[in-house]
Amino acid sequence: MNVLLSRKDTIRFLILSELMVNPECNQRDIAKKLGLTPQAISEHFKEMVSEGFINVVHKGYYEVTRKGEEWMSRNLIDLHLFSEELLKKIYSKTVVAIAKGRIAENDSVRYWFGDGYIFAERSAKGNGVALTSAEDGEDVLIKPTGSFEPPEKGEIIIVKVPGVAEGGSRKVDLDSFRELVKSRPTSIVVAIGIEALVTCRKIRVEPIFFGAKEVCIEAAHHGSGVIVACTESMLNDLLRSLIDEGLEFEIKEFVKAT
Repeated sequence: MNVLLSRKDTIRFLILSELMVNPECNQRDIAKKLGLTPQAISEHFKEMVSEGFINVVHKGYYEVTRKGEEWMSRNLIDLHLFSEELLKKIYSKTVVAIAKGRIAENDSVRYWFGDGYIFAERSAKGNGVALTSAEDGEDVLIKPTGSFEPPEKGEIIIVKVPGVAEGGSRKVDLDSFRELVKSRPTSIVVAIGIEALVTCRKIRVEPIFFGAKEVCIEAAHHGSGVIVACTESMLNDLLRSLIDEGLEFEIKEFVKAT
């Protein structure tokens, strides 16, 4: 990290960077870009030539030597490791949200939980600052500056589906099930058991099937509503898990009239 602790090394690093990126640039160009006087830049170049970091090509023009490249390589690795760790610290204290409307970098924003997701919008009385720009519906990085209400637990509705021996999906009142799903357009739908999966597909809904119980629990903790089609033989296991997680639920049974 010497390159950041020493002004001399910092200027040396910047000069070598310019020579490596723009070999055709001269001493005067670099002085102008770095805001240094001709005399100051000349002293830096003299030192680097004497220490073997650069060679003179012709008056005012230089090239980086192997020694200079190795010095740059070591310092670039140090800077990379330092910046990577710093970015981790910064990002660990940020929030990624979905933009509601256009947001520009440095805008004051309000962010909140809704239907299991974090949303953000421009607001003079916000609780965060946008670190990136975003169009409506895009992902935006937020730096929190105020309090943030945690999400309320999402609504869980369990639809009990008979096992195949008792009729399975054929025993379910599909119209009632379809109306339930339509009435909650923002809720996710999961299916536990093959009979439950088939029931969902009969109303033209493709549910989350693999890891359905875990998805239900995670989504509800984040405030998302969940409709769970669950085969009866698997119901007790689901209920035990929900109770252990402190999640409330409602059980419905749509039995087709005979």
